[in-house]
Amino acid sequence: MPESGLEGVGMRLEHTAGEQTTPESLSTRVCLALAEVKGVHPWQSKPLYETLDPGILEALDEQDNGDWRLEFEAGKHVVVVTGRGEVTVDGARFSERDYREALDEIDWDAPQKSKIS
Repeated sequence: MPESGLEGVGMRLEHTAGEQTTPESLSTRVCLALAEVKGVHPWQSKPLYETLDPGILEALDEQDNGDWRLEFEAGKHVVVVTGRGEVTVDGARFSERDYREALDEIDWDAPQKSKIS
């Protein structure tokens, strides 16, 4: 598998169009949001682990206390993640619908060539 923004964050390689679920992994949601803002396929994004250890997001997400907020820079973008599972990139909040649409737009059959930027 090529190096991608979704590398090592538990992203499924199959998706059914119109599926009504939001990715459970907070790291996957961050990767999808960043790819959407950049206007690229998730595999064309710089790997998240080069910016932030995805394990940090998952550890925070597993806390019983959802009263936390993490802000970090990913390239030129400012990402804010909260204990309520909200992901905001450059001030734009991503909803469950945004994630479903992002997943639906991915061409899962296309060759996945990494374009690290």
